[in-house]
Amino acid sequence: MSTSKHIDALKQQAAAFWNERNKREQNMLAAGIVVVVITLFYMLLIDPAMSGRSGLEKKLPALRQQSAEVQMLAREAQALGSKATAPPPAVTRESLEATLGGKGLKAQNLAVTGELIKVQFTGASFAAIVEWLGELQRNLRITVLDANVEAQTQADIVNGTFTLRQQRSDAE
Repeated sequence: MSTSKHIDALKQQAAAFWNERNKREQNMLAAGIVVVVITLFYMLLIDPAMSGRSGLEKKLPALRQQSAEVQMLAREAQALGSKATAPPPAVTRESLEATLGGKGLKAQNLAVTGELIKVQFTGASFAAIVEWLGELQRNLRITVLDANVEAQTQADIVNGTFTLRQQRSDAE
């Protein structure tokens, strides 16, 4: 049986069922169908929308607070970014030797030429070198351009050669 014939057969059965009922039964069935349709409409469309809306209304104050905090942080970051930082002091051999001594390091060879610095260590503590390089980065804006590190048999002891560069302006 084709689909259209099947639908026509169902329509005929429904019409026959409907016509067998008296007027009072037809009114009660119609009212029941209306109640079922309204209930389904409410349960499938209106209730989820209302509960979602109330959930969003509960979250809205927290989201507004977070938005205000983000905006405040953005303004603060913009203000900090617009402040011109003073360039770090020029690096000298003496200043580097002083920072090395503060970390308990002794460079085998230390050469400063303009913005470039070459440092060579023999039998130095790797942890102290890393700490020293971190301090140079924070305080003097010095970055490592090249590093050659060779581990020794003793733990935390290395031989190393480092080429460093001091950034003198923010544009670099």
